[in-house]
Amino acid sequence: MLGHRQKKLDLGLKNRLKPFLANERGVTLLEIITVVSFIAVLSSVAIPNFSKWGIKHQINSESQKLYMDLMLARISAIKNNNDVLVTLDTTNNRYIILDDSNSDGTANTGETVKTVDLIPQVEFGFFGSSITDMDGNVVGSPVTLASGGNVITFDSKGQASTSGSIYLIHKSDVGLSNARTRGISMVQATGGADLWKYDASTSPPWS
Repeated sequence: MLGHRQKKLDLGLKNRLKPFLANERGVTLLEIITVVSFIAVLSSVAIPNFSKWGIKHQINSESQKLYMDLMLARISAIKNNNDVLVTLDTTNNRYIILDDSNSDGTANTGETVKTVDLIPQVEFGFFGSSITDMDGNVVGSPVTLASGGNVITFDSKGQASTSGSIYLIHKSDVGLSNARTRGISMVQATGGADLWKYDASTSPPWS
């Protein structure tokens, strides 16, 4: 009895589904080509935009990291009442922070030394043989300090040993453009710093 009733239910269900099953058909080649073409168009727009976003994120992240480490070095010098040195190693694309507890200018046993490598996509530099700094002066080196060296020393008062500017460029822009170049300007008297974006529409070209 139950088997007969189940057969009737199955038959009724099959009859109800007939209109839907009758409308089933395969996907045509034209439809596949249309979908693939649509995806290709979306990709051609989205991928370059994502790539540009990635480059901008990398240069912003690295310049902000250097800026923050400079300011942390200044704060540490005040807090610990000793010198803190930041060496900008353009050859090896890194910077080194020394908490110089005896303020003798060299790394001694027990003193904290922090080495920070820039990511491979970003380096110290700019496009062209020279660039105008934030004050309108022409400079020709990615690390341009008034002292002539590559070391910034913060003392216990928070003052810097030198003024100057530091420039970072994304490697995809090397030899092409300064559009995404970032700059950091140092003020000797206060030990303060400012982070800048290259802006060709202004003079000097920084904002």
